[in-house]
Amino acid sequence: MHFSKTTEYAIRVLSYLHRHNETSHSVNVLHQELGLPYKYLTKMMTELVKKGLVTASRGREGGLSLAKSADQIRLCDILEAIGEPLEYERCILGFEKCDASNPCALHDQWAPPKAMIEEMLTTTTLDSLIHNKETKL
Repeated sequence: MHFSKTTEYAIRVLSYLHRHNETSHSVNVLHQELGLPYKYLTKMMTELVKKGLVTASRGREGGLSLAKSADQIRLCDILEAIGEPLEYERCILGFEKCDASNPCALHDQWAPPKAMIEEMLTTTTLDSLIHNKETKL
């Protein structure tokens, strides 16, 4: 499983805001610190503000910061905020109808890892991602 670039960027930016929560940060600072494309970052941050995960303030001391506590932001919240909601019912082979009564060829094999991924996305918080300072984000 791979996250989209937008999801990867959002997780990295929100983690950065959490790790450096003593002050607000401009898009330019985030761009420089994280090496993310400026225009892409600007659009993404606008969406994260609209969806209530980030707060934007204007003025001399303004900038971007987390709108919620990092222990209240789950990976599934980030996916939803950037327009990539979890697709619990989607068939791995793309069939319109796929369930236990009408399974695709991979339905039974896909069910256990799918459940584990759903569990990870709904229980992992932004705060839990950065507990280990040795991991990359």
